[in-house]
Amino acid sequence: MNIKWFKESFGGMTQWVYQRFTAVFMVIYLLIMSALISNHSVFKYSAWVSIFDTAWVRFGTLIFFYVMFFHAWIGILHITEDYIKWFSIRRVINFCFLVMIILQILIINFYLIQIGVVDA
Repeated sequence: MNIKWFKESFGGMTQWVYQRFTAVFMVIYLLIMSALISNHSVFKYSAWVSIFDTAWVRFGTLIFFYVMFFHAWIGILHITEDYIKWFSIRRVINFCFLVMIILQILIINFYLIQIGVVDA
């Protein structure tokens, strides 16, 4: 695989725009969820279930986690590129973080799909 082609398509400015877009989306999601939570009595389990009972909240939460992991992945790439100068160590660390992010995405997908199946 040609790594140089992959990095050129995601240049510094593109990554900066992705970081800002994901940050704005996460702030909007958090504001909406704060409004939802403030309108419910969150001291009971049934209130939390009722908040996440609607499909759009579940879908928004799933998208929130996708966006958050993408945001974190870009940040990890920048941090490792800036502070870890040995290419082989940087590559191993990036691979480990990528595996962790993929596992987290799979677990969240399974959990949210399981909630949807149980509630249906």
